[in-house]
Amino acid sequence: MQYILLFVGTFVAALLAFLLSKRIGTNKKPELQRNDLRQRSTATDQTDQMAQLMEVLDILPMGVVVVDSKSGRRFRNDAAVAMTGVRYVDVLVDQAVDEMISLVEKNGSGDRVLEAIAGTTRFLDIHGKKLDSQNIIVTVEDITKKSRIETLQTDFVANLSHELKTPIGAVAALADSLDGETETKVVWRLAERIVSESHRMARIVDDLLDLSRIEFSGTEDWTNFDLAQVLREVVDTNQHAAKRKNLELTLVNDGQLDVRGDRSQLVSCFSNLVDNAIKYSESDGSVVVESLIEGQEIVVSVSDRGIGIAKQDLNRIFERFYRVDKARSRATGGTGLGLSIVRHIALEHGGSIDVDSEEGIGSKFIIRLPHNLKQSAEETINKSGVLI
Repeated sequence: MQYILLFVGTFVAALLAFLLSKRIGTNKKPELQRNDLRQRSTATDQTDQMAQLMEVLDILPMGVVVVDSKSGRRFRNDAAVAMTGVRYVDVLVDQAVDEMISLVEKNGSGDRVLEAIAGTTRFLDIHGKKLDSQNIIVTVEDITKKSRIETLQTDFVANLSHELKTPIGAVAALADSLDGETETKVVWRLAERIVSESHRMARIVDDLLDLSRIEFSGTEDWTNFDLAQVLREVVDTNQHAAKRKNLELTLVNDGQLDVRGDRSQLVSCFSNLVDNAIKYSESDGSVVVESLIEGQEIVVSVSDRGIGIAKQDLNRIFERFYRVDKARSRATGGTGLGLSIVRHIALEHGGSIDVDSEEGIGSKFIIRLPHNLKQSAEETINKSGVLI
């Protein structure tokens, strides 16, 4: 990736060098020196020509800053203007550009990656090059998404290999034990264990793929829908599992809940929470799914009277593959990815997730999502009295 970014930066620098030599360098023609009026207008012409050049560079997604080291003038394309300003990260970018200009004046070129941390972390590739004795170009490209993708790919491979190692080893050991076994009961028991471990591997792969799809999905396919219908669907689907454990699964709904998002993701989100509540509840207990509107937010909670979560585990339960009780997770078929998927879905939809839990008492997971308010007819009438 670094080589690609370097190539792009070098290409932009070469393009600017060519255009500058053709447009700004025209003041070197002898005929321009014969007239004092033309001499005085040269600086203005250069500024106008540079402005025209920057209009061309406005189509680039990366920030481009061209510096006239003699006059001190700086020309920025639209992307560069958007990256610099008064916000904390913008100030850091401004400072990094200044440092790059100083470095280029000394060495002729420079390259660095800026890590700007302000709530979220952004990575920016900054490349500088001296075009000629007077002009310097600095390019700034936001590579946050590319860095995130690289990190996710690395984590995906590492997590997948780590988590599959145990069931694969178990299948190999069970198959080895099965080889040559003649007792029917033992053969059936070993075969059931092999099937169980195979299903466990499939669940791990499916959950990892779901998590990756959520992390890389956009908002192009989002629609407006009633979240109350999603909650009813989730509760109905899980009623059978609840009855098998003699649990009472109920839904307390506060009317229509208008949201905008990916319906299938939100089904997965609340299905994971309800499934966990059922798995980690003792028989004859209850699981309650409750929804209500608080201001401009929809608040959905999933409560159970199960085993609860220890305080030292509360800060880590949303990490990938983290299990509070590893032995119990294996018994229930958990992969350690469910809550990570829930958290990603909530954040992708502009919401949040909190948990209130106590060992031996139960847990309550609370998801807050933006309420997609629909304007009434009165609110949609503009000042001229026309309904819009």
